[in-house]
Amino acid sequence: MRLLVHLHLHYYDQTDYFIGKLSSITGCSWDLFITEVCHDPVIEKKFSTLGANVIYIETEDRGYDIWPFIKVMKSVDLGEYDLVMKLHTKGWRNRKDRMNGLKMQGFGWRDELVDSMLKDKSRFTSILKHFSSHPGTGLVCSNWCYKRTLKVHPEDLDMLDDELVRIGLGPVRSRKFCAGTMFIARAGIYRFLQSGCISMEMFSTESISGSAGTMSHVYERILSMAPAIMSYKVKTVSTSAFRTVYIMCSGAIQPLLDWLFSIDREGKEKTKYLTVLGMRFRLGTKKGNRQLPSAHAE
Repeated sequence: MRLLVHLHLHYYDQTDYFIGKLSSITGCSWDLFITEVCHDPVIEKKFSTLGANVIYIETEDRGYDIWPFIKVMKSVDLGEYDLVMKLHTKGWRNRKDRMNGLKMQGFGWRDELVDSMLKDKSRFTSILKHFSSHPGTGLVCSNWCYKRTLKVHPEDLDMLDDELVRIGLGPVRSRKFCAGTMFIARAGIYRFLQSGCISMEMFSTESISGSAGTMSHVYERILSMAPAIMSYKVKTVSTSAFRTVYIMCSGAIQPLLDWLFSIDREGKEKTKYLTVLGMRFRLGTKKGNRQLPSAHAE
């Protein structure tokens, strides 16, 4: 197999971390594409130790790690590769984020995404073997970070659906994606990114942490939804038996709990809804508006 690895290098102090992880790649020929806003020649000596063919590309400071990945996809003949791995540096999180109901902070998010593929040579080799023996698998990523879209963020609603239709992928059934966008997938899936209708100007130069309704956040979803749209399966990798059991149990029990009693928000206006025993009540969109219109069973 031939592998294309893309690493977007924003935080240079994480260079040694990623070199250590990339040393787990074995059993295949691979090219490493490193994107930077401004190339730092100092890193060349470090990456030369990996034994890969390393290509450095300067990229516009747009779209976080998303536009740089798209730029690399546009620059290569994907027919020359079997698999594509997407990686990027990720900053320290001071606050505690929740992913599939479990807290993560510090470098936990980055480490989980990377270790799902590159924890060690054994992990990477097992993924290669899986792709070889399961032609129906299109993408592999972290089990912990593979989550459903919410019904409140614009990048999960009309922005996502409209962009999928615009680029010809059409509506999507599975609304799950890899939060954090680090994965390994079949290269041919991303030919759609080479279309002229996807351009640099679509992506903002503004940097906002978290969900902010940008086109970058829309494509964070599209990149890991595309395999399912193309009738491939997604395989998730567990880095913790406890987390896997928790996520499985939560996925089975949570729908029942939501049916019994839940309060959530939905849509562009973030309308609040109350659900009791399957009956759903709209609580209104404005502060102080506590309307309870007709209820309906879901």
